[in-house]
Amino acid sequence: MEDDLVHLQVVVVLNPGSTSTKVALYSRRGKVRDNTFRHAARDLEGFDPVTQQLDFRYDLIRPFILGEVDARGLTVAGVVGRGGIVQPVTGGTYRVNEAFLEDARSCRYGNHASNLGTLLADRLRRELGLEVCYTVDPVSVDNMWAKARISGHPDIVRVCRGHPLNVRRTARRVVEQLGKKLEESRFVVAHLGGGFSITAVEQGRIRDVNDALLGMGPFSPNRAGALPLRGVMRMCYSRPEEEVTRILSRESGLQAYLGTDDLREVLQLIEDGDREAARVYEAFVYQIAKEIGAYHAAMRCDVDGIIITGGIALSEKFTEDLKAYIGRLAPFFVVAGENEMEALAEGAFRVIDGLEEAKDYPDPPETLQQEL
Repeated sequence: MEDDLVHLQVVVVLNPGSTSTKVALYSRRGKVRDNTFRHAARDLEGFDPVTQQLDFRYDLIRPFILGEVDARGLTVAGVVGRGGIVQPVTGGTYRVNEAFLEDARSCRYGNHASNLGTLLADRLRRELGLEVCYTVDPVSVDNMWAKARISGHPDIVRVCRGHPLNVRRTARRVVEQLGKKLEESRFVVAHLGGGFSITAVEQGRIRDVNDALLGMGPFSPNRAGALPLRGVMRMCYSRPEEEVTRILSRESGLQAYLGTDDLREVLQLIEDGDREAARVYEAFVYQIAKEIGAYHAAMRCDVDGIIITGGIALSEKFTEDLKAYIGRLAPFFVVAGENEMEALAEGAFRVIDGLEEAKDYPDPPETLQQEL
């Protein structure tokens, strides 16, 4: 009976993206129900900053959430939303307080759809009568080594921008397989989705990562990655900044070369005998392997494993081709999928079940400084 009651307890997970809002109910046993609400571009026009979309998105997801809770006789133990671009934090599960909400709402650190995650969570927790809601490993998790911030010119500083939610969750999963503690582990984790973040993870902390949006790392399905500077300069001097940003962040990579950002379509082109697709795909794998090798060196060639995760990792051909380059460096693990919803739910339950203490935002300056 007690086990049945625990099963009826759920956390509501909210993950807003640029053109969709993902919603799910998770029990301690796993996903109970989920839904993805797609948003047409015309419905989002005129909202600036992006957090002005709060009422629009909440009114869409509210009937689904409350309807599922009521129909299934569920008890909501917590609400957790994806954390957006706020002040640098050390990582973990955070209580969403007014300071976090204000920084997310104002978009003072970045105008990104993920900023809506905690605003939606706070709106829902108020309606459900809960005292607190949570976020887990927001986009602004930053434990970079000081040496990793130096770029090559003092006017340009490398920033910590990647996929900490899935990267840290995936590291936890592999640590469990190895029978180790997260605090005693060292990994290179490659999150390969629409954007790529190759990450040095030491003791669960993100110590270095390529800029997943612009400027560093291998090219992705639609992002340019690192580019020869002279070519970038020519592009910047010949086109408006907004156009250059769009091209490099959304119209580059596989999309620019082959007209598709879907790896499955690229592999089908290769199977059909398309030589250009084969050439670009080989470069795609090659650049990812080089970046992973660089991060392996940055960890002094002493890691517990190399972990490949994200949507691209669903391709068995890709993971085998990549392993042919780097498989001898360290134990090779594949944890496919983006796993953000699971990571949010697991982080909330760790706090609810007393396995982890929630943090307050912002982190105390002395704590953050020690981490950096």
